Amino acid sequence: MKLNHVMIDLETMGLTPNSAIVSIGAVVFDPRANKVSRKTFYRELEWDTQNRKIDAGTLNWWYSANVTDQAREALDGLEDLEPVLGELADWLPKDAKVWGNGATFDISMLEDAYNQHDIEIPWKFWNIRDVRTIKDMYESQRGGFSKKSGGVAHNALDDALHQAQYTCMMWNKLIGE
Repeated sequence: MKLNHVMIDLETMGLTPNSAIVSIGAVVFDPRANKVSRKTFYRELEWDTQNRKIDAGTLNWWYSANVTDQAREALDGLEDLEPVLGELADWLPKDAKVWGNGATFDISMLEDAYNQHDIEIPWKFWNIRDVRTIKDMYESQRGGFSKKSGGVAHNALDDALHQAQYTCMMWNKLIGE
């Protein structure tokens, strides 16, 4: 079994591709085998020195009652974006199929960051996958979907793990393997 699917989740300071990145979480998984591995990646970044956009509304949201203190701890990250992008590229499996929760958010934002730092994007454009598409297919066939239980909401690694788990579940219920 080749584990080369990677669920990536970002916590950010905005919604545009050039937004500052607070944290990166990723987990390797195989939706066909319904397997989420223990191979994870998580970094908390120094987001206010990235020369990337900080949206005032998003910054206010981070300090609102909607975000737990536990999730807010990521705002204290100290790692620089450029070396972390290199670490993520080295960590990814060969020929990674990268998944994000939305076709134009996590992966697009990382691609923008890689381009900003003149680092080659470590995946092929044809290996980009979207969780929301499979979720829409699942809900169209099977009805509603239960929300996240367990883990910390707005923690990039916990969110990536959750998204990988429910992608595996939905894949197997839709495909029936």
